Amino acid sequence: MRKSRLISRPARPLSDSHWKTVAVLVKAALATGVALCLALTVIFVARIGGQQSSVAAAGSTLPDPALVDASGVEGIFRQSLIDPRLILSQEMPVIYGVDVQEISLEDSTPPDNPETDIYFDVLPEDIKMEFLGFANDEPQEFRVGILGPQVLIYHTHTTEAYRPTSEDEYVAAGSWRTKDHAHSVVAVGEVLSQELKRYGFKVLHDTTNHEPPKLDTAYERSLVTMQEYRQRYPTIQVFIDLHRDAYKDVEAGSKDFVVVNGEECARVMCVVGTGEKYSVKPNYESNYKLALAFANEMEKIKKGFTRPIRIKTGRYNQHVSDMCLLIEVGHNANTLQQAKNAAKYVALALSRVLEIGE
Repeated sequence: MRKSRLISRPARPLSDSHWKTVAVLVKAALATGVALCLALTVIFVARIGGQQSSVAAAGSTLPDPALVDASGVEGIFRQSLIDPRLILSQEMPVIYGVDVQEISLEDSTPPDNPETDIYFDVLPEDIKMEFLGFANDEPQEFRVGILGPQVLIYHTHTTEAYRPTSEDEYVAAGSWRTKDHAHSVVAVGEVLSQELKRYGFKVLHDTTNHEPPKLDTAYERSLVTMQEYRQRYPTIQVFIDLHRDAYKDVEAGSKDFVVVNGEECARVMCVVGTGEKYSVKPNYESNYKLALAFANEMEKIKKGFTRPIRIKTGRYNQHVSDMCLLIEVGHNANTLQQAKNAAKYVALALSRVLEIGE
């Protein structure tokens, strides 16, 4: 009986074409794995970002700067090599910056709890409940006419200035104040004026210094200015009193800004007055809803761009019109350039809120 023999034969080497096929398959598998990891990471970041608590009330202590980036969002990756934003930005730099006119909305969903977006001063409980009710109402439309000036920008506290820098040195006229319009809040108002004009609005910018002879009575003089403009230009419907806020801890406050389109921007806040001590009260419902619509648009541009709307018992001349805004663009710990950068987006947000037409 013949025994069968196993004959071993040397393995045939793979051809070059086979090696190329294997290499392509391996690369494809690696690319798929990397893409899947990035997608899961982005989803994770989006969910964490959606859970961020609302911006703290005005005047609260800033978070630990080591845990927070310039936008006020916790730095989950802290600019590490696995930060998906950095990886994606190498291929798609548009993620880190887009043209102001084409800026995408970050989140069009209104906040779940409107109370967290309001900062109340000492107010009667029924007034507080009234404002909370306003926040849940259907959005109000705000329309200006097509003829004549529609918007007046002015400054009750005209000499308010920002933190001096080597690019923005000025002659001080008190703490964080200057009479030089090129370095005060007036310069921010000019940027806002020019940007609103780009969006088709007819804007007047008043630069009268309302502070002398006494700062405490500046609102009396700015009221005269408003009334004179309204008498001369009855088409004006929107009155914007542009300020800069005050921050006690300048060093900590210098970190209080957001980054939009690669630019550092001062955060903004609206103040709405109820006129508790005045017989002629403002239409604070309309003024608040305008401030709320504006703040919502700012938050769509960049989360954390605004601080909670502040409701105060003063009147702030907001009885002159149903569309009065007191906007604080940054504070004394911000720089003038940060405030100017923010003014561009203030104009963008207003252009989305105010409609032009009869």
